[in-house]
Amino acid sequence: MAIELGNPGLGVCTFLLAGASAQLRNMASTGGNLLQRTRCFYFYDTATPCNKREPGSGCSAISGVNRIHAILGTSEACIAVHPSDMCVALAALEAKVHVAGPSGERTIAFADFHRLPGDTPQRDTNLGPNEIVIAVELPAQGFAKNYSYLKIRDRLSYAFALVSVAAALELEGGTIRQARLALGGVAHKPWRDAAAEAALGGQPANQATFAHAADILLHDAKGFAHNNFKIELARRTIVRALTQEAPATPHSKSGKKIR
Repeated sequence: MAIELGNPGLGVCTFLLAGASAQLRNMASTGGNLLQRTRCFYFYDTATPCNKREPGSGCSAISGVNRIHAILGTSEACIAVHPSDMCVALAALEAKVHVAGPSGERTIAFADFHRLPGDTPQRDTNLGPNEIVIAVELPAQGFAKNYSYLKIRDRLSYAFALVSVAAALELEGGTIRQARLALGGVAHKPWRDAAAEAALGGQPANQATFAHAADILLHDAKGFAHNNFKIELARRTIVRALTQEAPATPHSKSGKKIR
């Protein structure tokens, strides 16, 4: 399995170092990262109903302990979140996934690789039966200057994201020519919103512009009993990520305790 790089940009090392532990990173593969199952206490606990494990059995998280769960793209069947850091950056970069199977090879746009739960939450990806990932291709446009990956988590090391943001800007002077935003920790797949990205285009790179884009992206966000805080946390994280990338200062510590 290979990863083909044009101009990788978007702080490849930034999100790699923010993901998992050194031991896991040394053993992990890009293909394995893409195919992680969504994160949910009840999916792990075989004593509780879970539509991902047993379709039609119900979603225990909706009325259970759902602090880590999704606020975007949920359904009555599942509110789990995708756990990957790498996939959030790959979504922002609009990577392509090359797969192979009995019928030959094909290419899947990264936006179409992972699925929202809908009424079939047991299907995490659009990878077909007997297909494997053979390569991930990154485009030449890598946003190599104005980028940021910001991961907000309960502790600085070895923790999944409560909210993460991969953000990239192409600037002309102080005006945004092109923008990419992808969120992690908020949905069943890395989350992008074309309307929020379009709202950034042609606008000054300032906090008012960033806040407006965050409001558009989170317009349909829905919290549950224990994770309502994620909506405001996501809004602040988007604004902070865009703010620190505009002057090309992408790195930020993100280990403050979130209650």
